[in-house]
Amino acid sequence: MSVQFKILIGILFTAATVIVMLIYWAAEDARMANYTASFEGRAIQAGAESYELYCATCHGEHGDGIVGKGPPLNRKDLLDLKNTPYLKAIQWNGTTHDFIKNTIAAGRPQFSAYYANEGYTEHMPTWSQDYGGPLRPDQVDSLTAFVLNWAPGEFDPIVAIVTPTPGPTPTPIPLDQLYATIPFPASPPSEDILNAGKAIYDKNCAACHGEGLGGDGPGATGAVKPRNFTDCTAMEAFDMGQHHNAVVNGKTATGMPAWGPRLSDEEIWQVIMYERSPCKLYVPQ
Repeated sequence: MSVQFKILIGILFTAATVIVMLIYWAAEDARMANYTASFEGRAIQAGAESYELYCATCHGEHGDGIVGKGPPLNRKDLLDLKNTPYLKAIQWNGTTHDFIKNTIAAGRPQFSAYYANEGYTEHMPTWSQDYGGPLRPDQVDSLTAFVLNWAPGEFDPIVAIVTPTPGPTPTPIPLDQLYATIPFPASPPSEDILNAGKAIYDKNCAACHGEGLGGDGPGATGAVKPRNFTDCTAMEAFDMGQHHNAVVNGKTATGMPAWGPRLSDEEIWQVIMYERSPCKLYVPQ
């Protein structure tokens, strides 16, 4: 076999390989789209099974809600992904996906003010194992996919949407008066105080703010990330008054619940001291 013939065979083989690869690449987008659609379909199917098992008893078989048990989920104000009227009404600052996933995962420690007059008697439970619930993270993702599969929603909202009118900004408590409410020596706090604060934090806060206080817990999925208590530059600008207000009153737009109704004054101050401990930003002596 001559050298020229071998070269010709090599060129033809290379050309054939290139053609095959081009054909494969040309079909890759369609193949990946089909794979993605198949994966999403399986997730929705798995979510439907979980919904029937865990959610339908309160939210209805078709997401239409059950009087006295739970609000509808398959509704136009929640699943209008373009205009997001419900999220705007409650001043949520993230996406619909984030809101639904976080609500499923962490539950609702407090009743929604939006449905305050509907007479619901049971809180939305915690479902994700990340928060101490029974479901794996992938099961929470599947449930989220199933609920979003109803978009843009079938049922009209049962409560009229009212965009809240901002009220007057509350006058902050002067820091010297706020410091006077701390029920223990806090400059600096004792190890017992910090340990008590850590226990409260681990139970109620770590799921979003992270075990190491870095704002990187499993619930840190929204557009606005939880505060990183180890970022001392940011914490220096976050004074004790702001910190106390955030813990007591929460922040609706970020999903931060109000802990004032659930924790005692002493517990609130204990957890604040623990959260400020990485940067040692305690009450001035």
